[in-house]
Amino acid sequence: MKLGVTSSRAARLLLSTSVLVPVALGAQAALAGGFGLREQSAYYQGTSFAGNAAGGAGLGSMYWNPAAISFVPGMQFEGNVTYIAPHSTVDVISATSVTGANLGTLGVGDIADNGVLPTGYATYAFDRWAVGLSLNSPYGLVTDATCNWSGRNYGCYNRIFDINMGAQVAYRVNDWLTIGGGLNANYIDAKLTNAQLLSAAPPFPTGNAVVNGDAIGFGFSLGALFTVMPGTTIGIGYRSAINNTLEGLTNISTVGGTTVANLATTAGLTLPDQVTASFRSQIAPQWTVSGTVEWTNWSTVQELVIATSAGSPSVLNLQWQDGWFFSGGVEYQWTQQLAVRAGAGYEISPVTDAHRSPRLPDTNRIWLSAGLTYAWTPNLSIDFAYTHLFGESGSITQYSTELGNAARGNLVAEVGDSYADIVSLGIRYRFDSTPVKTALITK
Repeated sequence: MKLGVTSSRAARLLLSTSVLVPVALGAQAALAGGFGLREQSAYYQGTSFAGNAAGGAGLGSMYWNPAAISFVPGMQFEGNVTYIAPHSTVDVISATSVTGANLGTLGVGDIADNGVLPTGYATYAFDRWAVGLSLNSPYGLVTDATCNWSGRNYGCYNRIFDINMGAQVAYRVNDWLTIGGGLNANYIDAKLTNAQLLSAAPPFPTGNAVVNGDAIGFGFSLGALFTVMPGTTIGIGYRSAINNTLEGLTNISTVGGTTVANLATTAGLTLPDQVTASFRSQIAPQWTVSGTVEWTNWSTVQELVIATSAGSPSVLNLQWQDGWFFSGGVEYQWTQQLAVRAGAGYEISPVTDAHRSPRLPDTNRIWLSAGLTYAWTPNLSIDFAYTHLFGESGSITQYSTELGNAARGNLVAEVGDSYADIVSLGIRYRFDSTPVKTALITK
C-alpha cells in the first residue's frame, strides 16, 4: 500500500488495513482456543469437559454430539450460568508508529475482561426418538486496553458477542447405536476501537476508529453414540463450519470526537468446524472415568480479506494452526444424592508466536477442574463446577513490513501472567416422576 498525502484518502486507506479485521477477531484469548468458548455445561466443566460427547446426566452433551440427547422419557430442562474471570498482562518491549516515532513501553496490566456466559437445553424423548433445543454462546469475550498504551495502534477495546440456537434430533437404532443430527443458527456481533493515523502527511495527526459489525450464519451438527458394553459409551460429534459476512459501519474521528469518515464495511469470517470424540466408562458402581479429544479447524483462518467503501480490499495474515484439546476425568457417586468429579486438560492454541496480536493474545493452557451434582429432589438436581486455567507466556512481534501492518507501526511485547478462574452453576429439572440419577445412563 502506498501512503497518500491527503487526510480523507489516507484515512480510508489506512482504515482498510488496520481496522476492519478485528470486527471478526476482536475477542480476548478466549477459553477454547482462538476466540472460542468451551464453557457450555456446568456438569461437564467439573471434569474439564472429559466425556462431554459421550452422554451422561448432563443435557449439554448434545452441544458436542447430537446423538447424546437424553433418552429418559418425557421432558427435561437444563440451564447454566458461568462466570469467567480471565487475566493476562502485556508487557511492551518496544513500540513505534508508522512515522518512526517512539511510542514508549506502557503495557496493559490486565487486558482480559470478565464475562458471564448463559446456556440452556431442553429435551423430549419418546420410544426410539429424542429431540432437543439448545441455546449457547460458542464464541466471544473481550480485550480491553486504554487507548494511551504503547500498542494502541494494534487495538484498544475489542468485543465479540455470539449466540447460537440449535435444534437436534436423535434416533436409537438398536441397543448399542444411536445417531443424531441438528441445525444451528448463529448470530455474531463485534466492536473494535483503536488509535488511528488520520493523515500520512506532517504533522501526522492521530485519532480513533470504532467499528461495529454483525452477521447471521447457519450450520449443522452430526453425531453417533456407541454403547460398547453396559456402563461404557463412546461418542463422536461434528459441528460444521459457519460462513459469515460481517456488515457494519466504521467511524473515524479526531481525538476530540469530530467525525472524519463513516464507511460501510464488510469482512468475511468462517467459524471453524469441530470434531469431538469422548468416552465414559462406569468401572465400578460408584466410579466413572472419562476422556475427550477435540480438534478445531482453526487452520482455515489463514488470511482475512476485508473490503470497505474506501477502495481496494486488504488482507490480514494470521496463519492460524489447528486447535487441539485433551482431557481426562473421574466421577465418584458419594451418596445417592451427591456425585463429585474432577478433571484435567491441556489445550493447544491455534495462535502462534509469529502471528500473535494483542487483539487476541491467545496461548496454550492447562485446565484443572472440580465439580459436583446434588439431587435436591427426585426431579431437581444442581450442578456446580470450578476451574482454574494456567496460561503459558507468549511473544508479540508485529512489524510494519508485514502484510496488513503498514499503518500500524512496530510492536514487540510479551504476554504473561495468564490465568482464569471459572465458576459455573447449573440446574436440571425433569418433568416426570423418574428419580434423578447422576450416574451414566446407557439404556
